Amino acid sequence: MSTRLIRAAAGDTYDHLGLRLRVRLTGQDTGGSLALIEHVGKQGAGSPLHRHTREAETFVVLDGALDGWSDGEHTDVSAGDSLHLPAGTEHAYRIRSDTARFLLLLTPAGFDQFFVTDGTPSDPGTELPPVPGPPLRRRWSDSPRCSASTG
Repeated sequence: MSTRLIRAAAGDTYDHLGLRLRVRLTGQDTGGSLALIEHVGKQGAGSPLHRHTREAETFVVLDGALDGWSDGEHTDVSAGDSLHLPAGTEHAYRIRSDTARFLLLLTPAGFDQFFVTDGTPSDPGTELPPVPGPPLRRRWSDSPRCSASTG
């Protein structure tokens, strides 16, 4: 592995759960140690309640604000804030502000491939995807595209 510079416009983009995702670093890029995915979306976009048995997630909010839930507790996460969710916590998030942009750090990598297989390839220059209906209360492990090791 060698030093890498990832330019601002670099990375494949996907639409997933009403969010535009730009994959900045994959597990393949980092030898499996981490994945970094930029998210941009409109108010109300977010994830259903779910749990990862292997990966921790760290949200770094760049613009806007999120509502975060972890093991039944609510957290306001604003621009400049970071929220770390250890592996094993049941969690969800939703964009609270009109729009938001945040980085998601997955450690170790692996779950990043779920976004690639479950998302829809998109053009970063187009309008943001629509926000889907209310989040489903299901676990990602119930999805046929999510492996048991990253559920």
